[in-house]
Amino acid sequence: MHKIIDLADGEFALIDIHHSVDSFIEIINRDNLESQMLREYVQPYEDGESFHSFSGPVAYCDDYL
Repeated sequence: MHKIIDLADGEFALIDIHHSVDSFIEIINRDNLESQMLREYVQPYEDGESFHSFSGPVAYCDDYL
C-alpha cells in the first residue's frame, strides 16, 4: 500500500506499507525506485538532499533515560 500525504506546510510524506519482508526486498531491488522517479518533481533541501526520510517509527531514547 502506498499513500502520499499532504502535510500542509509545503511538504509531503510518502508512506509505504509492505505485507512481508520479501515484498519489501523485491521493491528495493527494482531498477526504477520510487525515489528516482519522484526526484525530478521535488525541490532539494538546503543541504542538497532531495529527500529527508526515515523508516519505521521514531523513538527519541534520550526522552526516556
